[in-house]
Amino acid sequence: MRKLRWGVLGTGRIISKAGLAIHRAENSEWIGIAGRSADTGREAAETYGLERRYDHYQELVDDPDIDAVYISLLNHLHKEWAIKALNAGKHVLLEKPFTLNRQEAIEVAEAAKANGVQVMEAHSWRYQEGYHRIKAIIDEGAIGDLAIMCSHFSFMASADSTRWVQKWGGGALYDIGCYPVAWSRFLMGSEPEAVECRMTMSSTGVDARFIGTLYYSDGRVAHCSAAFDMANGSGFELYGTRGRLSLTTDTKPESVTLSAAYNGQTQQWVNDRVQPYVSQVEGFADAILQGRPAPFSVEDAIQQMAIIDALFRADRERTRIYL
Repeated sequence: MRKLRWGVLGTGRIISKAGLAIHRAENSEWIGIAGRSADTGREAAETYGLERRYDHYQELVDDPDIDAVYISLLNHLHKEWAIKALNAGKHVLLEKPFTLNRQEAIEVAEAAKANGVQVMEAHSWRYQEGYHRIKAIIDEGAIGDLAIMCSHFSFMASADSTRWVQKWGGGALYDIGCYPVAWSRFLMGSEPEAVECRMTMSSTGVDARFIGTLYYSDGRVAHCSAAFDMANGSGFELYGTRGRLSLTTDTKPESVTLSAAYNGQTQQWVNDRVQPYVSQVEGFADAILQGRPAPFSVEDAIQQMAIIDALFRADRERTRIYL
């Protein structure tokens, strides 16, 4: 069985899940990794038992033995290194947020098209069964017509976290607010026509907290919020014309449990922390190896960034922004 050969750019904590996923994926082989310096790359290669270590990102991108690159760099580096990898003929799985704005996302998409390769935004939640089962429950009419959604994601970010650094693309909306926005698009089954937003800014110049409202053309509304200065919490409430569904998330070192309650019923779905990443890698790799489009299109990533752009603008201009 032919395997897609991977290189990884970045040595942050997410590699403990995303990198191991490449090791576990049946149709993939993790060849090497590059860090911010030769030392960090070497240490990561030793940690994960990789045969190749690189002195810098470009050396990995130029390796002819690598077919695809997983990019988990700081947010402000996503566009630059995605385009460099795509121009080198590599397929790219790019960590969320895809880029810092819609225009950058378009440039990444153009590079992929010009070089005949594929690029996809990495959102591992898409590979957790619970979200898809909840979508099916809603589509089956269990709570009637979905009218209002309220979603939230928060945790206490450490003072020395890179998430607070403005020049590196920090801030709550980019880092974790992208989840409520993406959940809303998924469960509403359409795109918003307008947004409003208010942000609480930190002393470093990034949003420590945000709350946004997404308005849909049929009168439905989705409230999205995220924060770096609130206790851990992740989930949503869905209000329909005949009932309500609530989702809570319980994250442990080895597992994530999604619990849904609706109409006097409860359902739970438990995932190993790494398995959604394995499914994501295998799905992307299978599309490449079989010559099919990626499971999630680059147009989807562009639309996600267009909504995030609009939320930032709505806060700056203190007005509703139409998409």
